[in-house]
Amino acid sequence: MSETVKRSNPLIWLIDPLKSTASNADPAYRFTWSQAAWMLPLAIGIAGLVISAVGWATDSHQFYFSYLIGWTFCLSLTLGAYFFVVIQHLTKARWSVVIRRIPEALIWSFPLLAVLGLPIIFGMHDLYHWTHLELFDPASPEYDPILAGKEGYLNMPFFMARMAFYFIVWTFVSFRLYTLSIRQDVTPEAGITAKQRKISAIGLVLGGITTAFAAMDILMSLDPHWFSTIFGIYFFAGSFMAIMAVMVLVSMLLQRNGMLNGVIKVDHYQDLGKFLFGFTVFWAYIAFSQYMLIWYGNLPEETIFYRHRMEHGWETFSAVLLICHFIIPFVVLLGRWSKRLLPLLGFMCVWMLVMHWFDFFWIAAPVLHNEHAAMSMYDISAWLGLFGVFSAAFMYRMSRHALVPQHDPRLAKSLSFTNS
Repeated sequence: MSETVKRSNPLIWLIDPLKSTASNADPAYRFTWSQAAWMLPLAIGIAGLVISAVGWATDSHQFYFSYLIGWTFCLSLTLGAYFFVVIQHLTKARWSVVIRRIPEALIWSFPLLAVLGLPIIFGMHDLYHWTHLELFDPASPEYDPILAGKEGYLNMPFFMARMAFYFIVWTFVSFRLYTLSIRQDVTPEAGITAKQRKISAIGLVLGGITTAFAAMDILMSLDPHWFSTIFGIYFFAGSFMAIMAVMVLVSMLLQRNGMLNGVIKVDHYQDLGKFLFGFTVFWAYIAFSQYMLIWYGNLPEETIFYRHRMEHGWETFSAVLLICHFIIPFVVLLGRWSKRLLPLLGFMCVWMLVMHWFDFFWIAAPVLHNEHAAMSMYDISAWLGLFGVFSAAFMYRMSRHALVPQHDPRLAKSLSFTNS
């Protein structure tokens, strides 16, 4: 696609503002998939969003909750990629260089996600109980003294300012790391790697703070009476686990279509599988810690969160989350063999991504359906719709540049990496 056509299309400019360097890539690292790589998920995404639009016309409350869950899922993948990239630069990791372009391409999704998040802004009255102004009026019969005490934080102007700040931080750090990586493909300057490490040091601190607050704002404030001081870590653990699954699946798809064969090896998959297993356990540890501390404290404003998920049919969903998000993956992924058996590893990555979405559903849906457990078809259509558009933008960016940071000084070490 020519630069003239690209710059005349606002959507293309949004998802890829950089000039293509694909023609400069080493033949072994070129993206050779057809346009179907991004046209197919885009078609699925549009179809899912059209179905969801029907939900908006018939039941706006359900639509906004379904949309929020799907959007948060896509945001969590991008944040997981963000943390993976900055951590690899900070630790001077060598093994991951050949797969680092996958999360690097993902982290330029923040501007797209900001635009896709606009429906949530329009639906805040349906989503967030604290946006109802009568709750803060002492003269109103709906007055809530607990929420009134949180008015300084839970108000629309401050919420909007915080969200804008989060996306500005994420986009700035991601853009700097991404553009430096692409520049290194063309002009292998000696100082680029050092610059990436310095930016990553700042990005890790800012990313940790903003991600924790964003998790509280987007998900925890759905139930404004409830609070947890480790909810941000819970969100991070799931996001980092999910990006491992994405990197495995994308790598497999690329190799299935004749790319990066001999570049990404089973040893790299084994390390990704280790992280997938490790952060599945870490997610479960944080989830249990949160539950145990709230149960032990026995404070009504904290226990209400679990009460809503232990009655009216939601206890079945809670059991499914425990068994399918932790127990089954723990047993399957525990052995070294399962991380080197690629069909099984790929299946478990799909499994964990589904459970990652289910985790967000379990957090958000009981707020809407607090009297009975329910799952709507719009939960699925909004998820597939947003993920389809998100995946199409990601695959399009992958086609614009080399699939591997080809002049990274640690590339040779990554290519010869072995996992004992």
